[in-house]
Amino acid sequence: MAKKVVNVNNITGGVTTMEDQPEGGFLIQTATNIDPVKDLAKAEANEYRPGSMIGDTQKHHQKIGEIPMPIYHQLIEKFGQPNQNPKEWRKWLMINSAFRTTGGQL
Repeated sequence: MAKKVVNVNNITGGVTTMEDQPEGGFLIQTATNIDPVKDLAKAEANEYRPGSMIGDTQKHHQKIGEIPMPIYHQLIEKFGQPNQNPKEWRKWLMINSAFRTTGGQL
């Protein structure tokens, strides 16, 4: 039997499909196109300028990443909130540099 689309999430762009398995049961998969998020992160990373926060007393925080919602929720389950486990979140962003929005040090 062919895959059937059972849900389309318009917010995340995720598509959930269901497929009968030959050994019995079902295979349910959700796939999300993360290319738009990676493209946004790359564009923001290209705009990064070293030292841009020096002397700017109003700019106290700098965005360091753009993570797709489904991945973000998986990371929360794995690491907890970013402020609870910043070391693991930074390590994940270093390994998965396509989601970084800065060229600076994390």
